[in-house]
Amino acid sequence: MDIYIIFLLMIIVFVGFWIQTVSGFGAMIFTIPLTMLLIDKSLYLPVGLLMAVLQSIAVVYKDREHILKKDFIILLSLAGIGAPIGLFLGDQIDSKLMNIGLGLFIIGNSGYALYIILRKINVDRKMKKYHYTFPVMSGFLQAAYGVGGPLIGTYMDKLTTHKRTYRVMISLYWIVLNPFILIGYFLRGDINLEHGQLFLFLFPVVLLALYVGNRTIDKISKKGFQIFVHTMLVSIAFTLFF
Repeated sequence: MDIYIIFLLMIIVFVGFWIQTVSGFGAMIFTIPLTMLLIDKSLYLPVGLLMAVLQSIAVVYKDREHILKKDFIILLSLAGIGAPIGLFLGDQIDSKLMNIGLGLFIIGNSGYALYIILRKINVDRKMKKYHYTFPVMSGFLQAAYGVGGPLIGTYMDKLTTHKRTYRVMISLYWIVLNPFILIGYFLRGDINLEHGQLFLFLFPVVLLALYVGNRTIDKISKKGFQIFVHTMLVSIAFTLFF
């Protein structure tokens, strides 16, 4: 692989996994559209998912005392409904159309959340019944396209405003969900030696992003964290249109 391409991949991966270390999600949905300009998605996706699992293990170990066990079981059970469907049917759905729909939803939802935060408007944060569809769709989108983060992030925003609980719950979600997706790729014969070589190039960058991201979250306020999360969501949403 050309050294220029590797260098660009490293920059993209660093930014994506720095975002994920701070917020709990964002690495895949940020890096996939950009890496697809350089290499095939089928090469990067399994590598990115594996790196996300390892990065998430480090986050969960650091913030394990902030896990809400009962709420996590509910979250995972709902995602478990959507993931198998995405794994086996994702190729039959137009990914471009799905990305546009997801992007519009994120912009509308997070744009409104930013408006609420910045205008200091008090709103009812009570979980609504339709919010429980977000983890289902997240599981589907993660298995099909590796972009389940925004919907699980939206769901967690309704569940908690505590920054460490927010990111550790989402990180634990990746630890449980992504290995099943990776096993699916392996059984389909979609993982080979080239994926291992790419992992060796990129994983040191993930470790650096993990270090920088942990230092970032230590310094950011509760309000600053919420603004960061929704700003990243809106920014990431625009990448889905290309």
